[in-house]
Amino acid sequence: MDGVFRGIDDPRLSQLYVYWRNRKRGKAMPAPEDIHSADLSPSVQPNLMLLEVVRDGARTRFRYTKVGKVFWRAGESEPSGKFVDEVLPAVAGYREYVLGIYEEMAACGRPMYTENLFILQHGHSDPMATKRVSLPLSRDGVQVDQVLAGHVFDYGTGNDGDGFALVTGLTEVARAFLE
Repeated sequence: MDGVFRGIDDPRLSQLYVYWRNRKRGKAMPAPEDIHSADLSPSVQPNLMLLEVVRDGARTRFRYTKVGKVFWRAGESEPSGKFVDEVLPAVAGYREYVLGIYEEMAACGRPMYTENLFILQHGHSDPMATKRVSLPLSRDGVQVDQVLAGHVFDYGTGNDGDGFALVTGLTEVARAFLE
C-alpha cells in the first residue's frame, strides 16, 4: 500500500488522512499535540477544521477551535469558539447529519470518510456535494478529545457558494470507516 486510501479521491483529504495516520506512531489515534496544521500543505489548510469534544453527562457537543476559510463566508462571523449545533444550518437535516458523523466517529474512535449530495430546488440541475474525513484525536488513546476534519465542497456550476438557500434535501453517498 502506498499510503493513500483508495476511496478518497480528493488529494487534500488524502493528504490529511495520511498525515493523521503517520502521526499515530503505533497508537490507536494521535494525540492533539501530535497535530500541527503548519505541517500540511497550503492547499489543505483552508479545508481544515479542529473540533473540541465537550462531554456534559450523556450529551456530547462539538466546539470549533480552528476553522479553515472554506467553512464561513463573508458577512458571517468566524465560528471558532461556537458549537457546531449553534452554527450549522438545519436545512434538510444537514446539522443532524453532520453531528451524527462526529458522534459516531467519537464514540468508536475510528477515522471516517463521508460524502453527501444536497438536493436543490427544482430548476437547479447541479447538486452541491461535500466530501469529508473526520479523524479522532485522543490524549489517553481511548477517549476522543478532539476531531481533526477536512471538508471539500463542490457547489456545482451556477451556484454562488451560498447554495444552502436552494437546498431541499440531503442524500448520503458514502460513509466508511477508514481503518
